[in-house]
Amino acid sequence: VAVTGVQTCALPICSIVSDVPGTTRESISEHVTFYQEDIQITDTPGIRKKKSVKEPLESLMVKSSLHALENADIVLLLVDANEGQLCDQELKLAFYAFTDLYKGLIIVFNKWDLVDDQKRAQLDYQLKPYEHIMKKIERIDISCKTGKNIGKIMPLVQEVYERYTSNLSAHELTVICKDGLDRRPLYHKTQVLKLFRVRQVATRPITLIMIVNQPQWFGASQLTFFENIIRTRYKLKGVPVKFIPRTS
Repeated sequence: VAVTGVQTCALPICSIVSDVPGTTRESISEHVTFYQEDIQITDTPGIRKKKSVKEPLESLMVKSSLHALENADIVLLLVDANEGQLCDQELKLAFYAFTDLYKGLIIVFNKWDLVDDQKRAQLDYQLKPYEHIMKKIERIDISCKTGKNIGKIMPLVQEVYERYTSNLSAHELTVICKDGLDRRPLYHKTQVLKLFRVRQVATRPITLIMIVNQPQWFGASQLTFFENIIRTRYKLKGVPVKFIPRTS
């Protein structure tokens, strides 16, 4: 599990904590046992925009964080809820982890004890344009100061990991996807898109091969159509789904 963000949360890692950004200077990993599972937790330095990184040390810190991100199964993006918004860099990190690296993702909103109704409404409004990804990922509101929901973090990580390693029935996947296509046919210009079968070939992330008539016709919007069908049938919140369309 990679924990990345602009703060340090009170997870069971031996590290110096501070409200001052930049306190964590290198990725620190520790193994913990949770429900008889051996889990490696990595606390990473925060990642600022490239143009804001001026010192060689910070450049190394960013590389350390990105390396931890690439090697993680589940990413916890820790942000300051008191800001009332996700900054551009935090949004980029969320998209990068979930849609580019196909990592399980939980956004952890810290300092929730400081969030009033106005800031909560401000945060909801700011996240609305990103609803298409926010509805796919898990979020948890915590306060490291008061201890609010701290005990719920690791159970949620465990739950997301179980989804991330799910094995889905090829027969059921094929049936629900073909049924969805029967109800709402998809076209490329005037040509109908055909789906013959779907099967899972990997976990971490869940990877599905789709046997279709013309793979090049199955772009982002078409694959999102099938992803929505699958997410309606299975509880996959917090984990990405990777599709590979091909003819055989």
